[in-house]
Order: sequence, then structure tokens, then C-alpha cells
Amino acid sequence: MIEQPYGKLQLPLSFHRHLEKLLSCYTLPDQATRLVINYRALDYYQTKQGIHPVEIQLKKNDERWRVVFIASFSFIDTHRKSVDVELYFHLINHWCYQLDSGGRCDLLHPSIIDLLHSWITAFLRHIQQQRFDDISLTVLR
Repeated sequence: MIEQPYGKLQLPLSFHRHLEKLLSCYTLPDQATRLVINYRALDYYQTKQGIHPVEIQLKKNDERWRVVFIASFSFIDTHRKSVDVELYFHLINHWCYQLDSGGRCDLLHPSIIDLLHSWITAFLRHIQQQRFDDISLTVLR
């Protein structure tokens, strides 16, 4: 249902299983070509502390889904009213954006692949611990 390899990059099997399990809970329209999954710990928006919101976008390629990107958001400082992208992994085009590093970099660089895998490990731990109290799926098309 979801492709796992992205060229030289392969998603961890545990992440792949999580997404497939989540999608199996929904009846998706046959004409759907893009999905957005949002994960939120609602207290983060009030306290500006804790688990940061995450967005994962998927695109349908023939009969299989591909993860287009994974993004994490945060309040840049305590005075902001809205969240901004802090970390963005674009799997299809193989680039990564890190707010604190000041720009885009090659997703296939070994240190960035390590970052992605570390981030996914932490994300899955939050899922297992049920730290997100709002998980929503939106069909874009």
C-alpha cells in the first residue's frame, strides 16, 4: 500500500507499518491522490512546550502511496502566535530543511539520513506513548 524505498533512502519498517496501519482505519475514495496526516499534542499550542506538531503528506502513484514529505513545526519563540516549519524532510526530491541550520541540504547525506532515522524513532515513541491527542487525515484530492 505504501512504498518503502525512495531511491537510496529506505524508511524504517516500523514507520512504514505505522502509516499502513493508520491508513487501513480509513475508507479512502478511489480518486484520492493526496493525503495529509496531522499529529498534534493540543497542549503544545497553549504552553508552547512539549511534543511539536507533525504533518506527513502522501501522494498516490498508480496503486501505491508514497510519502512526499514529513514536517515538524514549532513556535520559533514564545512571542509567536503560530507555528513555523522547524524540520522538513522531502523524501521524493531528497532534500531536508532545518531551521537551526539555516537552509536546505541533501537528504541523502549520511548525517541527514541519521537525523531522519533518529527523528522517526522519537516520533514513533511518541505514537506508542499516545502523546498525540489529535491525529487527523485529510484527503486533498
